[in-house]
Amino acid sequence: MHSQLGEAGTDTDAVIRDETTRADAHGYALEWKLYGHDEPADLADRLLAAGFRPDAAETVLALPLTDASASAFTAPAYDIRRVHDADGLDAVVEISREIGRTGAEEEKHRLAAVLRETPREMSVHVAYVDGEPVACGRTHFAPGSGLSELAGGRTKTTHRRRGLFTALVAARLHEALARGRTHLVVDALPTSEPILRKRGFHALTRTRPYLYEPAR
Repeated sequence: MHSQLGEAGTDTDAVIRDETTRADAHGYALEWKLYGHDEPADLADRLLAAGFRPDAAETVLALPLTDASASAFTAPAYDIRRVHDADGLDAVVEISREIGRTGAEEEKHRLAAVLRETPREMSVHVAYVDGEPVACGRTHFAPGSGLSELAGGRTKTTHRRRGLFTALVAARLHEALARGRTHLVVDALPTSEPILRKRGFHALTRTRPYLYEPAR
């Protein structure tokens, strides 16, 4: 969730408590994205006190979508395929497991529901080498917005430093441009930030996910 606290009369601790209670009751993990401009100033401390743990800090980057910006993402040719259903998401599960991510099957079910119920709001791309799925990434298209958000970029450890990340960004950028979107945004880790900034993305703010696991 994106925090939107700090407004007059908002009981910050009550909001946090409500979210964690719901997560405990329904047995799902919770992610709270804390941005550099969020209030109150001690929100990070409050999340930690409530049992959240911090994940890696990221930089929010944005890129205006134009033909010129698209030309900066010329990348090696790879077999990149669009995923349309739950079966196609098995490739994402395979990539996620290879890099050590937990909850890959749960994520598959969430993504499959979006593809089934609101397919215009998300696309998933997978890159293949010699028929093997080796990298993937998503794009989220909020209704009524000019923004497209990149997410879920992953590459198997056996296929890194081959331009697959850039190739997947290029594929998703061209899709967003074709759909009339005006900007790409992404929460970039330190590993991907230099690649994106070299190709025209600029920083807007910092963000950090705080993760909460439900009580067992």
